[in-house]
Amino acid sequence: MFEGYEGFENALPKLLEKLGFDPGNPLKSVKRVLCIEPHPDDCVIGMGGTIRKLTEAGKEVIYLCLTDGSMGTHDENLNAHELALIRRREEEESAKMLGVNKIVWLDYKDTELSYTVEVRNQIIKVLRRERPDVVFAPDPWLPYEAHPDHVTAGRLALEAVLFSPLPNVARSDLYVGLKPHRVELVGLYYTAKPNYFVDITDVIELKLKAVRAHKSQFPDDVWGIWEPFLRTVALYYGKKAGTKYAEGLRFMPDMFLHITPFAELV
Repeated sequence: MFEGYEGFENALPKLLEKLGFDPGNPLKSVKRVLCIEPHPDDCVIGMGGTIRKLTEAGKEVIYLCLTDGSMGTHDENLNAHELALIRRREEEESAKMLGVNKIVWLDYKDTELSYTVEVRNQIIKVLRRERPDVVFAPDPWLPYEAHPDHVTAGRLALEAVLFSPLPNVARSDLYVGLKPHRVELVGLYYTAKPNYFVDITDVIELKLKAVRAHKSQFPDDVWGIWEPFLRTVALYYGKKAGTKYAEGLRFMPDMFLHITPFAELV
């Protein structure tokens, strides 16, 4: 028997150490970050404060937006094409406020993100091209989440992380110089089961300003509801973290994305 693996209580910490996963500081060696979002505005809503702190620390953050955001309006006079163009400009403005200078767009149709191998392989292609140290995505197991794009985005993102290191998956990438890439760390935002908190008390106002840059989504008549909602979410995580405002994230080593019965315990 391996030394120190006589009981589960000792074995799990030793396994995490062997995997290079530090639950107390999972981002310590991260330099390049890919934040996957189903729609323009999800990265900033889900973890905008964390993103700002990462870029301030000299980390490179890249957004991967899976859909065009063309359905997100109650305005009957605004067609889908016009809205998609508006939301792209809004996302660029918002991202710059947080120190993000690169956005990759896949432009699948909003509300109809398909759970397919084709979409998954497109995400794998981005992973192999951008070669991030960590991938963030929405938690696809958030209770009561009704938006199919969010559930699909989270599942596809995690599958892409799992399969990106395998050369026979999306093998055509090899012919254009994209080599397999392993992402050893994943982080989930929009999660009900956070295992790590980022104190965003000092950047909450900047986060809200960056959210508000998405003017098509948060006009004056709805911001009076959305701002209290976003503050309440940050207060909820803050209460758990022992700070005023926080963002809650769930980190896991990539190995735990497959056949791991104790992944919830990390």
